[in-house]
Amino acid sequence: MLYHTDTPVLVGAPTGSGKTILAELALLRMKRIHSKAKCVYIAPLKSLARERLKEWRSRLGSPPLNWKVLELSGDTHHDARALNSADVLVCTPEKWDLITRGWRGTTGSFSDSNSSNGKQFVKDVRLLIIDEIHLLGEERGAVLEAIVSRTRFISKHVKEEQKMQRQASGIQDESDATELTRIIGLSTALANPYDLADWIGIDVHGSGVGSKQGLYNFRPSVRPVPMRVHIQGYPGRHYCPRMATMNKPCYAAIKEHSPSKPTIIFVASRRQTRLTAIDLISYAAGDENSMTFLGSSGDAFMESVAATVSDSALRHTLTFGIGLHHAGLPSHDREIVERLFLDGDIRVLVATATLAWGVNLPAHLVIVKGTEYFDGKQSRYVDYPVTDVLQMMGRAGRPQFDTEGIACIMVAEAKKNFYKKFLYDPFPVESCLVERMCETLNAEIAIGTIKSVGDAIGYLSWTFFARRAKMNPSFYGANSGRDEDLDEFFLSIVKETFNKLKDDVCILTEDDLSRDSSPVQPTALGQAASNYYLQYRTPKQMRDGSREVRKMLLRGLESSNDTQEAPSGGILGLYSPPRTLEEAGVAHLLFTLAHTHEFDELPVRHTEDELNAELSESLPWGPDTKQLFSGGVKKKRQQYDIDVMADPHTKGFLLIQAHISRAKLPISDYINDTRTVLDQIPRLLAAMQYVSLDDSAASGSFDLMCMYSKVRQILATRSNVSIFQMHFIIRSCTVMIGWLLFVADCSIAHIQYVVS
Repeated sequence: MLYHTDTPVLVGAPTGSGKTILAELALLRMKRIHSKAKCVYIAPLKSLARERLKEWRSRLGSPPLNWKVLELSGDTHHDARALNSADVLVCTPEKWDLITRGWRGTTGSFSDSNSSNGKQFVKDVRLLIIDEIHLLGEERGAVLEAIVSRTRFISKHVKEEQKMQRQASGIQDESDATELTRIIGLSTALANPYDLADWIGIDVHGSGVGSKQGLYNFRPSVRPVPMRVHIQGYPGRHYCPRMATMNKPCYAAIKEHSPSKPTIIFVASRRQTRLTAIDLISYAAGDENSMTFLGSSGDAFMESVAATVSDSALRHTLTFGIGLHHAGLPSHDREIVERLFLDGDIRVLVATATLAWGVNLPAHLVIVKGTEYFDGKQSRYVDYPVTDVLQMMGRAGRPQFDTEGIACIMVAEAKKNFYKKFLYDPFPVESCLVERMCETLNAEIAIGTIKSVGDAIGYLSWTFFARRAKMNPSFYGANSGRDEDLDEFFLSIVKETFNKLKDDVCILTEDDLSRDSSPVQPTALGQAASNYYLQYRTPKQMRDGSREVRKMLLRGLESSNDTQEAPSGGILGLYSPPRTLEEAGVAHLLFTLAHTHEFDELPVRHTEDELNAELSESLPWGPDTKQLFSGGVKKKRQQYDIDVMADPHTKGFLLIQAHISRAKLPISDYINDTRTVLDQIPRLLAAMQYVSLDDSAASGSFDLMCMYSKVRQILATRSNVSIFQMHFIIRSCTVMIGWLLFVADCSIAHIQYVVS
């Protein structure tokens, strides 16, 4: 099936069953039939994408195959030549979603920009492999829906193009009904496999020989290494005390089930990795055997390795045979821990849950210490999806070494019976598309797939959402699963979505949306949301913020010109805002970026509102820009509203200031949070500049464009002091560039930035 046909395939099997090998068979088939075609492998996390990249570059990138394997994520950049010559692309869902939005090669006013050129290679994709496709039912699942639906649409479109070309050349059309791009879905055991199979193109409704071919769904108990599961309940209403009571049972479980074999303990946060490891060391010391978790290499070897580690907590725990693994560690430290654990030099690894999806580190014993994590969006602790718990458990049992794996699931007492009942009988995978319906339809409108209400309804019929709405209508709010009721339901969804997009100036449409032929057109804000991968409400926020900065600059320059003589120096002198005004403009631009919806989910943990208030006192602007317009008098800590300090956008603005001024951060968690914020700033700044240039209220945009250059320079130099000392040099560069652009009357399309 995998190597001798081009039929779509969906495989549901437990973690560690060898699903990756199945994907490789399909890849070999594709390259044998279409040597110039491309394969796209989609991994849910960057860590898993990098693991697959490393493995495939070694296996597929070396002789005799010598295939070119590239990673596409937010951290990588490749030119069109590299992408066109690649054989395999390893992507995150969001990155491939963004890339495929430019599959036509033109996207409105972006047609001449680097953000859309070179994406014609999307049409050369003949194999799409989606790993962990069951994550469709989680928050990021809407992106997977968009990818698969768009892939099938592109496949159909390209096949029609090829058919027309053959007919024009007088060549008889001998193509079959198989879609041009083959989709392979890899998952854990599924409760509703037929819905997913139908969605990726497998025939599940027929009764012939070919019916249901390509669908393989195994029971969770079908594993290469059998697994024994222990579910333990712990009392306690509050999260942190309950986690503390689990540490001694963790130590007891290791001593009982895996005293001399590797153990992985999954926890919910970086702080918990450290606290858990310290408690394990204390319990071992209490048994007068503090080195019990060390391998055979000895103390001296481990101390020499620990000396090369930069993280102080990890350096301490390694000397006792316990490793830490989380996203806050430098990559060098993580690689050392992984190597030590694989080689058996340390026997215990305390890791955050993301390790279950990333690096392949199997163990004899897996302990899931708590099944809750802190959700920054909801500001409370929520349960892991059952699929995540199964993924962690799947690391138990090493095929080459163990005849049995052991998993201990430690849960709140009230949830013990739930996990006993549903751990191997999970709920059906449901669609999450409704939560991102505005972004999804806006993207299709921007690239020209949807041009009317009827097109939007037709697009929804391609989605997993449509299949589940038919099977489970009450869950989504439909009256029934009948075609008439579903058509009415989809029309109401489209009308509601279009009205939201219209309110935020992303589309232009008629007031009456009851007709299928009612047209819809993208606006510049809608194009910006699609091409810069923004939430649909963000571009309007950016436009309003840039207008405020523009008005502020104009008022400040007019006031300055009224109170002092015009400085000499020609153009540079005329466009030379005072230092205080310039600082206020930079601060307000950064304030606007930090307060967009892109940072709605930046986590604000327990007591971090106090830390934010403390941090704001050491920063130049504080939690907002008001003090820049009030004579420079900054509020005292006790004057700030606690709700403001608990706001994720306030935290984002403070972290940006701390980065610029090199301020000391209060805790290590803020380091990774800063990295999260700064990774998004270049994309958001480019989007905001595009929105500003398109704004019809163009007066003062020359000064505003200069301000964007200053913001980039400040972020690059990380010093709000040095930037103003270099005031003349920076202004000379930015103003001259801006003046030339204005003289040439450049269009918006000529000043696009590459969207990473």
